[in-house]
Amino acid sequence: MNLVRVIVLLVAGLAAIAAAFFVRGAMQPAPASAPTEVVEAPVIEVARVLVAARDIAPGERVQSADFRWAAWPEEAVLASYLSQAVNPDALESLAGAVARTGFVAGEPANAGKLVQPGEAGFMAAVLTPGMRAVAVPISARSGAGGFILPNDRVDIIVTRESENGYGSDVVVENVRVLAIDQIYSETEDGAVVGSTATLELTSTQARSVALSVAAGDVSLALRSIADTEGGARFAGQSDETDNAVGSTVRVFRYGSEQRVALGGRAP
Repeated sequence: MNLVRVIVLLVAGLAAIAAAFFVRGAMQPAPASAPTEVVEAPVIEVARVLVAARDIAPGERVQSADFRWAAWPEEAVLASYLSQAVNPDALESLAGAVARTGFVAGEPANAGKLVQPGEAGFMAAVLTPGMRAVAVPISARSGAGGFILPNDRVDIIVTRESENGYGSDVVVENVRVLAIDQIYSETEDGAVVGSTATLELTSTQARSVALSVAAGDVSLALRSIADTEGGARFAGQSDETDNAVGSTVRVFRYGSEQRVALGGRAP
């Protein structure tokens, strides 16, 4: 056997051995892959809290439809929020409350931002911006027999004694009644007889009414519900201004007479 034939046989043998190892490796199953670890997302506990269903302006009277229940992360629920678990009747109990400050739609209802009738601060919340709340003494006789209720409109009449007898003048017309004594709700049945009526006036009107109380007896004349358009105004004026000329009353002090303008300045 010559050398060339020996080399050919060796190469062929090595090729056969390599092929055998290749076939054996290809036929073996692939190693199993490592199991994938599944990480579960944390469960977020939620509560249902009361939120504003629309934008609410400061001083606005709210109703049940102005709020709704919404899901809220339980860890983010503050103690001042109204939750359905703790306050299930919150929707009904908020009806008639007044917003101290504004709400935006979706904002949680904060108990401190709402005030109920009869609570401290309620009168300041319902008072029209720029107006003043003034209390005047009344009785069943001077308060339309007790049939004047909160949110009615009245004329303020002052009756005073003069050298020629008694005379009466209308000081301010179309005045909104805020409360009778400490009764604000307009849902009272029948008459409300009180000793004090709280009225909504401008600062100038408030000064005029205060002088009227000092100068004589003040009575309230109830206006028709169909005759309440416009705001409070001095008698005989369609548009009330601070510089308007109004009526005057005579005030006697230590025997001397002084005329005081009710409409802002003396004529």
